[in-house]
Amino acid sequence: MASFHFTDMTRCPCCQTVDDAEPKPSEQKITPLEQFRGTARRIYLHPLEVRLIWLVSAHLVFLPWAFGGMRLWAQIVSLVFAVVGFAVAMTPRIYTGESDAEGPYRIGFTGKLLRFPLFWLGLALLVYVALQGLNPVWIYQTDGKVWWMKRLNFISWLPTGVSVPFQHGGGPWRTLVIYASAWLTMCTVWVGFTRRRSVRILFIVIATNGFLLAAFGVIQRLLPNGKIFWLWESSNGSFFASFIYKNHAGAYLNLCLAVASGLAAWHYLRGIRRYEKSNPSGLYVFFALVIAMSVFVSYSRGAAIAMMVFACLAVIGFVIYQWYTPNATKRPLVIFCLAVILGLFLKIGLESLNAAEAWSGINHVFSGEDASVNYRRIATTASLDMYGDYWARGTGAGGFRYLFPTYQRRYPDINIEKGRTEYWEHAHNDIVEIPLELGLFGVLLFLAAGIWWVQFQLRSSFWKTPLGLLVIIGGGLTVVHAWGDFLFQCPAIFVLWSVLFVAIALWSRFESRRGSA
Repeated sequence: MASFHFTDMTRCPCCQTVDDAEPKPSEQKITPLEQFRGTARRIYLHPLEVRLIWLVSAHLVFLPWAFGGMRLWAQIVSLVFAVVGFAVAMTPRIYTGESDAEGPYRIGFTGKLLRFPLFWLGLALLVYVALQGLNPVWIYQTDGKVWWMKRLNFISWLPTGVSVPFQHGGGPWRTLVIYASAWLTMCTVWVGFTRRRSVRILFIVIATNGFLLAAFGVIQRLLPNGKIFWLWESSNGSFFASFIYKNHAGAYLNLCLAVASGLAAWHYLRGIRRYEKSNPSGLYVFFALVIAMSVFVSYSRGAAIAMMVFACLAVIGFVIYQWYTPNATKRPLVIFCLAVILGLFLKIGLESLNAAEAWSGINHVFSGEDASVNYRRIATTASLDMYGDYWARGTGAGGFRYLFPTYQRRYPDINIEKGRTEYWEHAHNDIVEIPLELGLFGVLLFLAAGIWWVQFQLRSSFWKTPLGLLVIIGGGLTVVHAWGDFLFQCPAIFVLWSVLFVAIALWSRFESRRGSA
């Protein structure tokens, strides 16, 4: 068992205590051959860290299968997962070593949490949303047939929001539950994952779960009966796999595709570096192909376009890498044969799943003849009108759906459909809707988080790690896709994207150290 050595330790009666530190690798001698082949003895994962991996993995696996987390019960379960995981992450750990003559070491993580910028930014956001809920400008009213919003007196110098029943889909308190779940899980991963291996296991879980969701969606397309899981009636006829809304399914699977592709690239390059006869890269390529095929046949046009852009960028990156790779490590024949086999598999699969419908939908998007795209463009224009009135204070988290009807009336094309008034729960544009609800202060918090993340990644030289680069590209394309849809209103996507936001930062740091696995 490995030993750990720390300085500036304070002693307690039963063990030596090091607060706010991370376990460090053993100083045992490792031969150059062992280091090259990666056969040196690994540092074990603490039982609490193993338990934490199970909890975070179970949380991320649960959400997409629970209808994307769009139901209240799923959001409450998600919050319970997040709270329990955070509690385990903050539990001090006692590490022991074979050569520790002075006894075991107790490691606490309070300082690490307090030094994490996203902890404070997230906490500020939660407090801000809570204040919006406690200081409503409008309150939901109904007579059982129709509903309306009644204006209230409010405190002008505090953040403002709307007052709506908790069981409704929007409102500040439902939003607070989702934000708290994502924030706690981000902090859990940052504080509790101390090894690169922990992050890699999490990525493997995400890729595998994405593959299973994709396979289930394909089977569902082959054996349809109009119900989710063949049991539950969906409130939306265009569902896919376990997601109520096909566009949410496509966006979620695109994130899984990025992780699977990243794992394939990482294992492939490590195999070349270590002269391995075999490695799991082919398995993850297969995962990525099945996921890509399912995105295409989900008939989510935005997700399919994002997927094809990602695939093109990944292929270009691979070609560039191969161009600069020494001839001794190139495997052109193997790569060509693999590409042909996988291409045939993809072609047969798409033909059997009626991919022509998906291609037709994509062509309509670029032709400018698609009614849905035009509706969303008009809805964005109306939302920008609304933003002009609420840019500073915001409507309040989850308040868009209750105040937007006033603005959509100015645009008949999105107001009346088949003789009845249309109800827009979301703007179908998160890049506009989120700032519209949270106001200037909320936007500044998100910008601060983005600035911290970018400078952290630049310091860690993220472009040198294929896994990190591909996941970052996939996450960035999800943000671009959100210009035409309400992706981040789906808890499964929001939580996964937030966790990847932190996990990939950890991965870049561990990779830059080249010795934390």
